Amino acid sequence: MNGKKVSLTGEIHISTGSVYTTVDALETLKCVGLTYGLYDRAEDIRGARVMLEEGDKPALVVQSDISHHGSPLWETIRVITDDPEQIHRYLAFREVVKMIRQMEIEREHGPAPEKPLSPKKKEAKGHER
Repeated sequence: MNGKKVSLTGEIHISTGSVYTTVDALETLKCVGLTYGLYDRAEDIRGARVMLEEGDKPALVVQSDISHHGSPLWETIRVITDDPEQIHRYLAFREVVKMIRQMEIEREHGPAPEKPLSPKKKEAKGHER
């Protein structure tokens, strides 16, 4: 089976007769997404974003913040795709990346603390003292 290949960076571990490479799982997932057009590096760049531009023909675009201060002013700098099926795939893959990123954050820092419920005051009844 000839599939697409990705180049990964990681730590090399050598044991008896074998060489193993340990790579970051999230970065590997992103590399696979890049290879298949399901991820764009603009997702990781501050001041850039990937958005679904609605209109006569929806398109997935990369936008850049061109403001120098204050509220962001987004300008489209390139189109990733206008193919509806590829847009659907891209958005689904992006959700997987977000989910994995959140899982890594929780594993590193622990799950976000739940807000404690405020204790209800005990209601006094007329016949109790």
